[in-house]
Amino acid sequence: MLSEKPWTQLERTRIAAAVDRLLASPAFARSERQRRFLQYIVTETLAGREERLKGYAIGVEVFDRDRHFDPAIDSIVRVEAARLRWKLQEYYGREGRGEAVRIDIPKGSYAAQITLLGADTSADARPRPDAAEEPDPPEDKPSLAVLPFRNTSTDQDQEYLADGITEDLITDLSKLSGLTLIARHSAFAYKGSAKRIEDVGGELGVRYVLDGSVRRSADRIRVSAQLADTVTGGQVWAERYDRELKDVFALQDDITRRIVDALRVRLSPAESGRLGHEGTASMDAHDCLLRGLERFWGYTPESNEAAQTLFRRAVELDANYAAAHAWLARSHAFEHTMPWLAGSDEALAPADRHARIAVRLDPLLPLAHSMLGWVELWRKNGDASLDSGRRAVALDPNNADAHLYLSLTLAAMDRGEAALRQIETVMRLNPHPSALNLFALGVGYLVLGRDDEAIGAFVQSAALRPTFVPSHVMLALGHLRLGRSKEVEREREAIVALTQGRTPAIRSMWLAPRLHREFADSLSRAGVAMVG
Repeated sequence: MLSEKPWTQLERTRIAAAVDRLLASPAFARSERQRRFLQYIVTETLAGREERLKGYAIGVEVFDRDRHFDPAIDSIVRVEAARLRWKLQEYYGREGRGEAVRIDIPKGSYAAQITLLGADTSADARPRPDAAEEPDPPEDKPSLAVLPFRNTSTDQDQEYLADGITEDLITDLSKLSGLTLIARHSAFAYKGSAKRIEDVGGELGVRYVLDGSVRRSADRIRVSAQLADTVTGGQVWAERYDRELKDVFALQDDITRRIVDALRVRLSPAESGRLGHEGTASMDAHDCLLRGLERFWGYTPESNEAAQTLFRRAVELDANYAAAHAWLARSHAFEHTMPWLAGSDEALAPADRHARIAVRLDPLLPLAHSMLGWVELWRKNGDASLDSGRRAVALDPNNADAHLYLSLTLAAMDRGEAALRQIETVMRLNPHPSALNLFALGVGYLVLGRDDEAIGAFVQSAALRPTFVPSHVMLALGHLRLGRSKEVEREREAIVALTQGRTPAIRSMWLAPRLHREFADSLSRAGVAMVG
């Protein structure tokens, strides 16, 4: 029998009015999925039916999954819950800052925690020792997505330039702690899309969107940029630039500063000094970097090799270009780790060398520290990896990749809860998660012994990128732990097929002693060797 909390009619009226204001706010106005989610959990909590707020019930009743829905395989409820927590923080940090009714979703639960501030009694749906204390308001941060700028040049080969300007703007804006910025992966999911700005804002959970176009003609460039409010659809700021190509850095700096001014982004003194620093005076070196990035995102051995050649050329043109060294390090690290069986053992040395050069040349470059941390993990230096990963996140709080690599390091150190907290940040910055994001989520669960949830994440990762061997390796490990021999054999066969018939093997990064023993033993029993 369900025992309903004795909310008074006055309290219910106050809560209902607060929910109406919340759902009409910019954070929720364009996100029907989040509106339904919030309404459902508040209704069930007020009715005293918190025990019904489980992944399966929410998936079926809110997200229209069928009766075969398995929350361990399909993580929609967990991902949307993380987004909902973020949206609530955004609301209470902005227009809801003075609200007398506070609704939170504590981690580890889907029940609403409802607090009536200024009342004679606590109206907390889930009492805590500190329930009577007013929660600290989150920072008032505007949220922004930079969509891929369109290439309007007559030469379609200039697509890399439009993408490169977009990436540069994302990189510069990402470093600002007073702004919440959507990651490149999710922003580029809208490349070529005809969706309305309002719809994009709702899907990404952002208030503002920057988009534009790039047109190059010989040595001149025309860039149009527009900053729009996704709630009203109105234009906040717009400008058109006609410049010589050599002035593209100054052009990008101007766009960045205009956005900072338009959104009233608070800058620390250090951020003010770093804003718009391009790192090279060589347009040819920068051009090689942009062309290399276009190829790198192909995520194949062939595209990586082509990117590596261009990054190397950028370094030859400007030996002091820290970003080029950092990307060259990333491409070598990719070569070493991604194929897992066929990768080059020799690739780790240049990855380490160029990461260290990048850090020396620009100690404030987040990617340099992130890559050094990733390389240190493969060089079996766990503590050094953690130090570099933390430094990268501190320098660039909006960098989803920096949080991702730090999460993998924390998981390797047997700190699963901390790893999952980093991945929750990644999911917030990357509402359209990549295969690697989902892989890291699975690793965090695996370290904590939450095998069903780990398998669910690895299944999604493999679905997004079926050729990603690590997901199949971890699936084999997870199924082995649960005694599912048929599933283990199926994943082993998939690995053999993906590695051209070679004996399944996985490279060993640094792992905490417990994990190293357990993973090595489990993988061996699954027919996968752990080498290195």
